[in-house]
Amino acid sequence: MDPKTILKTLKDASPFDIFLISFIALPFVFEAWLRVLEKLELGLCAMYWSLGIVLVGYIVGVVAMLAGSNREKRREVAKDQVIGYLTTNFYKMMTFETIREKINQGYTNDFLNSLPIHFPNEIRRATLKGKKSGLARIVEESDENKA
Repeated sequence: MDPKTILKTLKDASPFDIFLISFIALPFVFEAWLRVLEKLELGLCAMYWSLGIVLVGYIVGVVAMLAGSNREKRREVAKDQVIGYLTTNFYKMMTFETIREKINQGYTNDFLNSLPIHFPNEIRRATLKGKKSGLARIVEESDENKA
């Protein structure tokens, strides 16, 4: 199988899918680690410690994956809220202050600045009157003609 296909599949999979598959594969992975450790001729105690380290690494990986997924979901929700507000009110752009006032007070400038990086085809940075930073939705020509 092509490595690019595997990477794309992993990127498209949900965290739960990856966790479930890795949990099912865990006994096979442990068995493989046991064989490797047996070939190293480590004592029984050292083998158990090594397996414990592998298990801790697995748990840390799952936690990190879930944390990353939560950040991604938060950005997705923020993007949808901003685009939804702009579309509903027939706006093309709005300042960070207005986003905080109308949508969510907890959105920092850094967080809002990160949205166009993650969704470059849907939202962009904008400078509004008074050189205020903001966001703008990317409007396709067909969308403008409908309005």
